[in-house]
Amino acid sequence: MNGRRLSGKLAGLVLILALNSGCAAMALMGVGAAAGLGTYKYIEGTMEQDYPRGMQETYNACLAACRKLALRVTAQQYGALESRIEALQSPDTTVKITLEAKPNNITTVKVRFGLLGNENQSIKFHQEVMRELGIRG
Repeated sequence: MNGRRLSGKLAGLVLILALNSGCAAMALMGVGAAAGLGTYKYIEGTMEQDYPRGMQETYNACLAACRKLALRVTAQQYGALESRIEALQSPDTTVKITLEAKPNNITTVKVRFGLLGNENQSIKFHQEVMRELGIRG
């Protein structure tokens, strides 16, 4: 009985902290979890998300997302285990996208807008990748 109460209190505390943090990524965790993707991770300006797709399909979705968001691709490098895309957001923000292949046909996509990162732009990018992959949030 005490264990159940303690875990209920901990869950409530986590919920309160999440609601008070004002973090947009926390709000989107439910989107990723609903799609069976896990959660967004926003660490030091880079937002990371796992996708249940292979490298080639995810890489193509990232390139399509760049086009939809008017990001001009300046460099791209495709590899079966790791791929990179660099783009420019007008007027002069550099966007770095890294894709890493994981076991079980999962690809991790990391995106960073500018030197310090831009959480809102990163969320928009990941939402567009999800649309391109046909994943509903």
